[in-house]
Amino acid sequence: MSGKIGRNDPCPCGNGKKYKKCHLLSGAPLLNIPMVTKIEPTLETERIRQELEAQQIERRAKLAQLGVFIDFVIPIHFKGKKVWALASRMYPYQEEDETFHEFIVHVLKLELGREWWEAQLKLPDDKRHFIFRCFIKHYEWKDKNAVEANKYGKLWRAKPDGYSRALISLAFDVCSLIHAVHLPEVFLKKLKDYDGYQSVRYEIAIAAMFARMGYKIKFLDEEFIGQKTQPKHSEFISTNPETKEEIAIEVKSKERKGILHRKGEFNKEKEFRSSISKLYRHALKQKPSDKPFIVFIDMNLPLSQGVHPKDNLWVQAVTRMRDNAAFSTKGKPSPTNAIVFTNYSYHYGTDEETGSGEWLLEKSGNAEILIQSPDFGDKFMAVLHRYGNVPNIDMTIET
Repeated sequence: MSGKIGRNDPCPCGNGKKYKKCHLLSGAPLLNIPMVTKIEPTLETERIRQELEAQQIERRAKLAQLGVFIDFVIPIHFKGKKVWALASRMYPYQEEDETFHEFIVHVLKLELGREWWEAQLKLPDDKRHFIFRCFIKHYEWKDKNAVEANKYGKLWRAKPDGYSRALISLAFDVCSLIHAVHLPEVFLKKLKDYDGYQSVRYEIAIAAMFARMGYKIKFLDEEFIGQKTQPKHSEFISTNPETKEEIAIEVKSKERKGILHRKGEFNKEKEFRSSISKLYRHALKQKPSDKPFIVFIDMNLPLSQGVHPKDNLWVQAVTRMRDNAAFSTKGKPSPTNAIVFTNYSYHYGTDEETGSGEWLLEKSGNAEILIQSPDFGDKFMAVLHRYGNVPNIDMTIET
């Protein structure tokens, strides 16, 4: 709301002088800068405020059901373009009809950089990075599915194949870290590396889960950069911003021959029988003495869609591991609060439609240090269960 400027009021140009000694005296135009006055609340303004608050509460509730407990900013429309934001970063001049999924894939491509992209283009297909192949296959998938049968308003929708789900999940994880915490430079470097990709990809996935829970994260690899020797430590410390409780997180991903840049040939029968006990033992070595401790282990096996859990081969392997006392502490308190076995292996689906992944939680009933934050359990189960389902932040928040 604009009002008349008094002679002794501060000049709206912002130089600190009174109006009578500045633009009033010089007669120079004020460039239509209005004098803002306080808007008194009315029944109408109060109704609008309550309506906006109710919409935000409803939106947050919908996102929480999808395992997202942080606010992603809805884009604004400006001169026929979209303007997105992640944390303090602005992404202007995006296409008006660009979806959130397309936006985060664009951000991932920006993060990887032109130099990496052009280097990949020069390589033969069998030497290219898995992420790059996901980009190419995703663009092909979009073209193939842009048909009338998949029309949804002005857009198209279709169930993603393995390449597309792998790419969009990675993009959402990267953008979640950028928006809620930060993406460590060491992560980005390993992500682009052919040999280092698998391990850091899983660490990004789990860190992004805690970022979407609203937790703050201290990446311990950053703490010891430049040091010749590093003490044993977990991957990162997640902190509840309200209770300040810290939880140490360790992640391990099972390497399989012929999968994700590993040499050799994948043998499904043999790999389903292989043990992951060694990964668990190595994870325990990173346990801190003064914090709750959660271990994540990714099985990296083909998804068992349509198979009952008791018939799931990798679940059977974990069960045998438990029955063989691999998790046993012989009456003593458990060093872990939970062991989470995941199988977010969309890379096996490639050109086929693929589900959102599998997981198994082994919760300790007698942990050395209990997790005290009252909302941890509900949020943790939500992000775990909904991983791989990326909501349309800018639209109806459907997956």
